[in-house]
Amino acid sequence: MRFNERIRNIIFWFVDFINGGSVRKHYNDVKSLIEYPEKESTVDKQKLYLDLILKHASKTSPFYKTINPADLQNFLVINKEIVKSAQDKFQSVEYVKRKKVAVYTSGSTGASFTVYQDLNKKARNTADIVYFSELAGFEVGYRLFYLRFWNMFKEKSMLMSLIQNVVSVNVFDLSPLTIKKMINIISKSKSNKGMIGYASSFNKICKYLDVIESENIEGNVKSVIGISERLEPYTKLAMKKYFNVDMVSRYSNAENGMIAQQPLSKEYFKINWASYYVEILNFDNDNTTENGVLGRIVITDLFNYNEPMIRYDTGDIGIMDSVIEDDKEVLVLTKIEGRKMDMIKNTAGEILSTSILLLINKYEEIEQRQIIQKTKNEYVFKLKIDNQYFTKEKEFIREFKGYLGQDAIIKLLYVEEIPLLVSGKQRAIVNEVDI
Repeated sequence: MRFNERIRNIIFWFVDFINGGSVRKHYNDVKSLIEYPEKESTVDKQKLYLDLILKHASKTSPFYKTINPADLQNFLVINKEIVKSAQDKFQSVEYVKRKKVAVYTSGSTGASFTVYQDLNKKARNTADIVYFSELAGFEVGYRLFYLRFWNMFKEKSMLMSLIQNVVSVNVFDLSPLTIKKMINIISKSKSNKGMIGYASSFNKICKYLDVIESENIEGNVKSVIGISERLEPYTKLAMKKYFNVDMVSRYSNAENGMIAQQPLSKEYFKINWASYYVEILNFDNDNTTENGVLGRIVITDLFNYNEPMIRYDTGDIGIMDSVIEDDKEVLVLTKIEGRKMDMIKNTAGEILSTSILLLINKYEEIEQRQIIQKTKNEYVFKLKIDNQYFTKEKEFIREFKGYLGQDAIIKLLYVEEIPLLVSGKQRAIVNEVDI
């Protein structure tokens, strides 16, 4: 760590210290719980955190007042719509007059959603981010290139950006010129750097570097984290090629926080059991799936006492299974497929993996793509191509009928650009049928 980076690191922890040291305390707790999952003290503390939030919710939140907190299974599975429709009932009566922070998310549909967190939860989330960022190679004090749709968020002032060492990059302005300027800054600066942003933004950067036939970029990039979207194997490989860094995918959401993240050079996701209790439930009922079976990702936030969120259906789909990590057997998410609305079925009604998108990558003419399922057997492929005419239409349709079904009706729609959502993210799959 360079001198100026060390100073920023010291300032970060000093400010936390004079404010009570809550982030440091949470950081130490998270580190201990994640790194020693087999310890009896870890198991006991996780159980304690779960018991405390269940008792608090049933005692102080009107929505949960009739529920016996003795067992998590007694609690109903909730979702974004339920919380939005009864926001006041979720609020803890003990926290009404206490300070809180509002976190906002537009979601994939663009519908706004606000959750209120108490200050202890905010500190916990900060500690989660610091710890898991370190696992990805990033240290507080490094320069951070943050790629997001800044129009949706309060962009950092020049002073705060300087203090926090953050470079804001707006994904809606990720033109070749913008990418070139960013690469120049990365190349010329000797500081250690991290990058975080939407996975599709890094994909776009790599495609640009492919086009200009870029050589390896010597920029001291120590960490790259993709968020909010599925991280494609191509992007991981290309980031390693151009920046010599192992890129990881982070699974998080605005309303809760840091849920899971890939370890370096791994494809599974390490679950943040320190701050969340995670379940995988069946699609047609609220029973837990067997390990290795695809289901709904449902979480209990162990630290938001202002607005308890018990058994919250994130809207995402994944698989939980055990792996051996550091000679210890741990439960991880072996797959996160994306939101239910971003899943498609074949004509037989079977859910297909989003890996179907990778099949399009071999058609080099296609620069952008989006699959839309219109009905049970009708599909529209929006394609942006790099020339006037796609010469492999018949081959393309024939191949995808093999996956979607021979009775699939496939339409190709050529577009100049596939627009980003208001959130700045890009939806690769859209399901307009009730899944």
